[in-house]
Amino acid sequence: MDRNSQQRLTKIDSLRGLALFGIFLVNITFFTTSLQTISFGVELWNGWLDQGLMLLRGILIDGKFILIFSFLFGFGMVLMQESSRRKGGRFHRIYTRRLLALLVFGLLHGLLIWYGDILTHYAILGFVLLLFHRCKPRTLLIWSVALLLVVPVLLTGASLLSPGAGSQAFEPISQADAYRMGIYFQERDAAIYGEGTFFQITAQRINDYIASLFNMLVFYPQILGMFLLGAYFCKQRILHDADGNRKIIARLILLGALIGFPLQVMMSLAKGLPTWVEAVSLFVGAPLVTLAYIGAFARLYQNSRWNNVLNALSRPGKMAFTNYLLQSVICGLIFYGYGLGWFGKVAPAAQMLLALFIFALQTAFSIWWLRRFPIGPLEYVWRLVTYWGNPVKRSGQDVSHPRQQRGTL
Repeated sequence: MDRNSQQRLTKIDSLRGLALFGIFLVNITFFTTSLQTISFGVELWNGWLDQGLMLLRGILIDGKFILIFSFLFGFGMVLMQESSRRKGGRFHRIYTRRLLALLVFGLLHGLLIWYGDILTHYAILGFVLLLFHRCKPRTLLIWSVALLLVVPVLLTGASLLSPGAGSQAFEPISQADAYRMGIYFQERDAAIYGEGTFFQITAQRINDYIASLFNMLVFYPQILGMFLLGAYFCKQRILHDADGNRKIIARLILLGALIGFPLQVMMSLAKGLPTWVEAVSLFVGAPLVTLAYIGAFARLYQNSRWNNVLNALSRPGKMAFTNYLLQSVICGLIFYGYGLGWFGKVAPAAQMLLALFIFALQTAFSIWWLRRFPIGPLEYVWRLVTYWGNPVKRSGQDVSHPRQQRGTL
């Protein structure tokens, strides 16, 4: 692998590491707060620091870093397709096995560890993404934009056809009723997740997992749209050559700053917005901010000073699959009854500090592991299934000799 290729892969690993941390800052709240309480929008902590941090998180982080992960999923499919073509492999079969393995991991994760699993959704939508793997870049871009706009367009159209419905926010009940319901579910889940047995927790987790699956359906067009956008970027080599695509990247940053960011501020600060306005903020604003983040990251990565800082994220990013599942295991041991039982007892500010501390430990662990092995432990299992017994064999060298090879996709 030449130096430029290695640098490109390290850049993608670093971006994946950043996304992993941003996702964790959001996910940790779901380990200590009822899913229904979050759905009702109930604020459990009234301190100015906690409320301020949650406001900033809503504007800057919520919904953006999971979209970066989605973008990289599509980006990675094209990288894998190109690698398979160079080696004469059958990409369709290889990628199908990869998705089936991901689906199994996702089901085990969602049913036995944490209900908020995203792997199941990625596996399901990955089969749809596979239908686009032969498409030209222009076709990918058209489909991506159409999918990203489908939900806000439908909701805006519904509001125009029925003005009364468009004046309603997403919550169909009063704020007082929503608060009471949110507190009830938080107390119920604290008794189960925080103090219950493993079997009681598992039963509730399965219920929440099923609810979460249905809740995510409305986001499927957005996730698939970001898959396709990542595939488009990879085929067009936009991130491969950030210097050569400075104008495109500058436009992405400008769109995020002028349109996406104001929409996110409005959605976080304003109350009682019409449904279509919230939909536009959520399904248009968030992707625009996400693309601005990706563009800014690519430009900063070209700077030698920032490059050294951002490269530190490449280690946990290279082991993102392992680290994502490990985060769930660690949080289960901290917040659930079979561990410390801290469910509902950790304020948002402390949650973020805890997430930072855990991620720092994961970074140190990833550095230690990758000095000894070419890929993470769960990445190895995933590739074992994907490549049917040849997980990282390259140029006659196998993973049994980890010091012989360092590159990975």
